[in-house]
Amino acid sequence: MRNYFIIVALSLFMAFSNCSTHTYSKERLPINQMKYVVWDMLKADEYYIRLTANDTAKKFQYENLRVYDQIFRSYGITKGNFYSSYKFYESNPNLFKELIDSVENVSKRERNLLLDTSKKNTQ
Repeated sequence: MRNYFIIVALSLFMAFSNCSTHTYSKERLPINQMKYVVWDMLKADEYYIRLTANDTAKKFQYENLRVYDQIFRSYGITKGNFYSSYKFYESNPNLFKELIDSVENVSKRERNLLLDTSKKNTQ
């Protein structure tokens, strides 16, 4: 499970490193907000992978970017805020590790909540 998050985190980095045309904000998102944004983006990536797994038509080409924009709007942040914050955390290995560990903890909590809910429904 941990390897999955590392792979996805590296994928996010690679995706965002190509966005050099954006103007980056100096404001850094706090880790407590950043972890939820990253978690939602991981879920969006999973949605996009499942969506395009059976149909690789061009109509899905920018679907992940559209979903990312929705995530940014839901948290009241801009792409620039997110990208500059991500680069900041990535350039500070201890903080980046804390961010990834926080995202993993959010994942575990959500998984446990789903498991508890499904157990209650089967009883």
